[in-house]
Amino acid sequence: MNDLNKMFEGFLKQSQQMADQMGKEFAKTQTQWFDATKDMMPEGVAAMMQELVGEGIDAKTRALATIAGLTAKGAEDTVVLTTAINLALSAGASKREITETILQMTSVGAVTGAQKAIMVAMSAFAMDGAKT
Repeated sequence: MNDLNKMFEGFLKQSQQMADQMGKEFAKTQTQWFDATKDMMPEGVAAMMQELVGEGIDAKTRALATIAGLTAKGAEDTVVLTTAINLALSAGASKREITETILQMTSVGAVTGAQKAIMVAMSAFAMDGAKT
């Protein structure tokens, strides 16, 4: 394995750990996460985030919606997609739910994106080790 592969593998592992921790925090409650981090945000960002995040949907649904959107856009950014998949897993989504979310995007013409996203999901599932 060359240095670039080692660096990329390390980056993916670190991203997965970060996503796992963020997913657990979001799954507990978005309000607690927001309250804990709003003092670290630049001025005005906290108010904007509160408006955007709100209290409407749970972390699992939010992560699945993100996966759907990234898939529909062509699944070009695999790091962001992998992070969203890991967040969904951490928030309680099953591999089947994630796969169905990706495949659902073929109904709106995102066949190429779905093909790419399935490959990314398979890789993320292999790194996760969960059986669901």
